[in-house]
Amino acid sequence: MANILTFFRIFISLIIPVGFWFIFKYINDQEREIYILFILVLFIFGSLSDFFDGFIARKYNQESLLGKVLDPIADKLLVIISMLVLMISYWENSLIFFSVILIIFREILISGLREIIVSDGLELAVTRLSKWKTASQLTAIILLFFNIYSYGVGYEEIIFPKWIYLYSYSIANIVIIIATLLSIITAINYVSLTIKHIKKRKTN
Repeated sequence: MANILTFFRIFISLIIPVGFWFIFKYINDQEREIYILFILVLFIFGSLSDFFDGFIARKYNQESLLGKVLDPIADKLLVIISMLVLMISYWENSLIFFSVILIIFREILISGLREIIVSDGLELAVTRLSKWKTASQLTAIILLFFNIYSYGVGYEEIIFPKWIYLYSYSIANIVIIIATLLSIITAINYVSLTIKHIKKRKTN
């Protein structure tokens, strides 16, 4: 069951960009927001599955090598692909655009460093700061997905009251700044730990 949820998250990671391509190519303007909200719901389910697959694996002793390998890959795919969609959708917003670049760079960098550590039979422990980083990333993605349609067409034909979009978009910009800062701080911590590990390995 745990691995099924992991594969589900990978599947959603593929559906998100394809879904946005399909929406903006084939769906008329009046119906686009509904379809975008459907993708948003899929992303939320994918994010929640990250918690549940780990919980199920630990509770029912379903931890496996396949799960340990695929789980972080699924996490990175979901975040990075979603961030790429945001970068394209909000390319005029310099804050979002460059924040996304830094976050993606961090995610790829840490994945590489993790491989160095794991190759020696060790693990990079997930810190509380990293958990806050992940939470802020997911929150920013959810809020920005919610605003993609209104950002592109204005507020003439939207489902919810205008103030919801205005407030959620403003909050999203603040949250993505927090996510970026936490990404940088945790990256520095992980790089420092990796350098110490490499130096220790050389001395041994």
